[in-house]
Amino acid sequence: MVKAYVLIETEGRDPKVIAGEMTAIDEVENVHLIYGEYDLMALVKTKDLIRLREVALDKISKVHGVIKTSSLIIADEE
Repeated sequence: MVKAYVLIETEGRDPKVIAGEMTAIDEVENVHLIYGEYDLMALVKTKDLIRLREVALDKISKVHGVIKTSSLIIADEE
C-alpha cells in the first residue's frame, strides 16, 4: 500500500467545490482546505507507485480548476 499527500493548487473555481469533486475519486481518503502556496491537501491511498502516478495525473490533475499538484509520499507510518 502506498500513501501520499497530494498538494493541490487551484484557480478559477471555489476550492470547496473542487474538494467535493475530489472525494468522488476512490483512492482519495480525504481532502482538506489549507493555507499557503497550495489550496487543498488530499490523502491518497493506492496499491503501488504506478497507480499513484495514474491517480495524480489522470484523475486529480484533470479536475476542472486544478492547475498544479505535488505529491509527498509517506515514507514511514505507525
